[in-house]
Amino acid sequence: MLWDMIQQSQIHDAQSSAADAYRRADQVRRDVDQSQTTIDALALSCAAMWELLSEKLGVTEEELMSKIEEIDLRDGKLDGKISGAKLACSSCGRSNNAKRGRCLYCGTALPRSPF
Repeated sequence: MLWDMIQQSQIHDAQSSAADAYRRADQVRRDVDQSQTTIDALALSCAAMWELLSEKLGVTEEELMSKIEEIDLRDGKLDGKISGAKLACSSCGRSNNAKRGRCLYCGTALPRSPF
């Protein structure tokens, strides 16, 4: 009888763990779907902007590729990523992550970038 109670408890724990894992996996699937939707919208926007730039202003593909490389190299690495851009504080001169709104050291507002 005691053994049956222990087994039932273990079965219940295993079922609860499986249900939790299923809920977490389902949330991950929803997050991935949302990320894919966002990526698709960004890709569509980029394609539209590129076509407008090339048609209306005559920007060439070489100019676009050169600008992409220039922006990619801002963090010192040609790796296809935007990361860790640094910005010097106008007040104390210390380097801050460009994503920050205020200087980490003195609290001065940093210029904002849309990106």
